[in-house]
Amino acid sequence: MATYNELINVEEFWDKKNEFNMERWQVSFYCKDCEEMVIAERPNPRGYTFVCPKCKWKNVSIWTCEWIKDNYRIN
Repeated sequence: MATYNELINVEEFWDKKNEFNMERWQVSFYCKDCEEMVIAERPNPRGYTFVCPKCKWKNVSIWTCEWIKDNYRIN
């Protein structure tokens, strides 16, 4: 995860530092079947398959928290 202190040295970021939102860097999971954000399980630590702990299905999206909220219209 990039921190504010790491990004502040990037010239293109200088004008945007007042708009910096740490939430956009947080990785989150969204179960498309349950239609809610979940803390997904990872059966194989080396694999990229995630399972919803509620419905036990693999229909889980992994994105940043901000992207999930925008894309799936979550408040």
